[in-house]
Amino acid sequence: MRHFLWTCIYLVIALAFSAEALSCQIPASWESLKPILLSRLNQNNLKMKLKPEQVEGLCHYLSYMDLPTPELIQLKTILPKTTVELLMSVYARGVKLEEAETMAQYLYFLTNAFQFENPSAFDENTSHIIGRDWHEIDYSGEGMTWKKQQALYKPYGIINFKSVEYLKKFFLVESKLPYFKKNYRPKNIDVFKKQE
Repeated sequence: MRHFLWTCIYLVIALAFSAEALSCQIPASWESLKPILLSRLNQNNLKMKLKPEQVEGLCHYLSYMDLPTPELIQLKTILPKTTVELLMSVYARGVKLEEAETMAQYLYFLTNAFQFENPSAFDENTSHIIGRDWHEIDYSGEGMTWKKQQALYKPYGIINFKSVEYLKKFFLVESKLPYFKKNYRPKNIDVFKKQE
């Protein structure tokens, strides 16, 4: 019973700290991303976990961002986790906002073109890679490493996941793999027919 009480106290403190870290600091246009940021801040798993200073920095960045972001705002309606990572990639990983907008536009098109029956799985998996160099991708628990994945995709010219050019190459390859159809269940599998 004592362990249970301490666990509850810890969770209340963690949630209070996290909520305080986000309260009134994220602009209204990004408010729908708040649950994702809180979840990532409070998760136990280290994979994709955000630190309070990362969330604070992102919220501060979003508050002072003065360029329009219609593509990212549109993307957050169907791929919110991926949108968070695209924003983090601009804030912290050197991706230019214009490129993030182009990637957001492409991912929105791709999601609608494939008509995924399970877009949340696509969002989850895409958020792990988007806006990252190979060495920044955490493959823990998946039975693979970034070095092996990089070597596997090198023949296709996929250098990183920081530009729409490489995303297009990546999804052209990925869409042919069995897991793609099994996990995401696209209603339209002919999206890349013209490019082959």
